[in-house]
Amino acid sequence: MEQSSEQARYHFVKHDQSGFVECLPAMLISGEAEALELIGFCGENETDRLLIHAGNLTADFFDLHTRVAGNILLKLANYRITLAAVIPKDKIGNGHFSEMVMETNRGREFRVFDTRKEAVNWLTSI
Repeated sequence: MEQSSEQARYHFVKHDQSGFVECLPAMLISGEAEALELIGFCGENETDRLLIHAGNLTADFFDLHTRVAGNILLKLANYRITLAAVIPKDKIGNGHFSEMVMETNRGREFRVFDTRKEAVNWLTSI
């Protein structure tokens, strides 16, 4: 299901036999409600892969004390959505969020990448 271009917050990107949902700049993920919206759009497009960008995330996502990141990642994991995030190193920082990124980048559910190309390569290879 395609959204109108003036309201588009995400879209489906076809890649070979599969594809993924990619968040557009208008999409701001601030909690579980937006995660459920994205899960629904993934389901409509028969994909279990999602690509987001740092600009789609609120400041609370990067502050682990708020539990926003944990709640969103848990919701996506419960629905078996694989998430790639393009977040520049300067946005990651050196604190607890950086530690979480190092840990999650070892798994297969959520990984953080410097570039969109790296994220797409990973999403389309799993």
